[in-house]
Amino acid sequence: MIHHFGFTALAKYLIEFHFAYRVFYGLCFLLWLGVAEVTAQIENPTIVSEATWKTVDLRVKGTPPEWALWERHLLKFLYPAALEFVDKYTNPDGTLIWRDEWPGMDGSDDGYESFYNFPLYAALGGPMEIDSLARFLWEGVTRQFTAYGQVYDEFDAGYDWMHHGESYTYFYFFGLTNPLDKKYRDRALKFAALYMDESYGNYDPKLKMIRSPLTGSKGPRFVNTAEDWVTHRPILANYLLPYEDIPNVDSSAAWNDDDKFPFILEALNNRMMKGDVPLNLAATSLILNAFMYTGESKYKDWIEGYVKGWMKRVIENNGFLPDNVGLSGKVGENMNNKKWGGYYGWRWPHGLMNQMEATVIGASNALLVSGDSSYLDLPKSVTKLVEDQAKEENGGLLVPHRFDDNGWWS
Repeated sequence: MIHHFGFTALAKYLIEFHFAYRVFYGLCFLLWLGVAEVTAQIENPTIVSEATWKTVDLRVKGTPPEWALWERHLLKFLYPAALEFVDKYTNPDGTLIWRDEWPGMDGSDDGYESFYNFPLYAALGGPMEIDSLARFLWEGVTRQFTAYGQVYDEFDAGYDWMHHGESYTYFYFFGLTNPLDKKYRDRALKFAALYMDESYGNYDPKLKMIRSPLTGSKGPRFVNTAEDWVTHRPILANYLLPYEDIPNVDSSAAWNDDDKFPFILEALNNRMMKGDVPLNLAATSLILNAFMYTGESKYKDWIEGYVKGWMKRVIENNGFLPDNVGLSGKVGENMNNKKWGGYYGWRWPHGLMNQMEATVIGASNALLVSGDSSYLDLPKSVTKLVEDQAKEENGGLLVPHRFDDNGWWS
């Protein structure tokens, strides 16, 4: 079965919108930051010197358009709503009013997502008090999930880049509101080092690959435990199985069966957890954030090198984006040489959506730091891959969303 997707238009929209979004905010950030110059002087322990700020002198006045007036009206009335939300759902110390304990590896992203748009609101013209509040809440959520066990040394201990991406969008926005805050600048560099400093084990600089789908401040999570998945099992029972050949497992209900779940866990550990996956392209945003603060070429080089690695794999596999790469750099190393079967790959759990999102993010970031639009060939290769399997029906373009031993399907 093939779903209606309107894929060509959507893919082009994703590429163009994502790039425009990043370029707009990137240019705003770079204009404010002055890139390389901003690192030169520090006048106090928390704020980088304002002497290095870039300024723009606007002297021409005009009548604002009606939409701008309505936007200002909206921005004004969002503030009391935000304060009411915080008052209702958080404690005085900035932690969420929630549980005393929370097991497993999942969840910190949901805590951060509660307030991720607060600093963006400030950057777009909301009161700067909301930015101060957003930083206070970031600290609170970080302490809370450190106590739960998901966060270690201020960064998620070891999870995937779909969830990291959800968490750290909040963090990236701080650079738009005040890129001169030394504490957050230092954190940006510290977080980037998790994927650039070889001692953490997350990244192989020789093979230019991230070494597991689950990574973080404690390094790669090659072996998962039942405890790691405890809060996610009921959710994943609603999805298709990651593989059809898991011994003693014939349906997704096995996620909730304590006798059968160990067989799923064994399959995940043996086939998915050792090596790179396209989803990790979202990590380029973490490195881009450090580049925005410093302008240092090492961050630019990392982004371009990592994205080029995935582009090379597409070429070597005749236009097919493989979704799993073993620790040796070999595609299909843990999947009997198959190009599918990776974590958040072509089959499980979402298929095409994750390959499209990840390649758009990685390519957009590489384009932003280099100005080289050829990086967009990476998401275009995904578009072409499914369009080559497309069918027209009732005036729409139908493309498959998944690939496995059964071929293309949805």
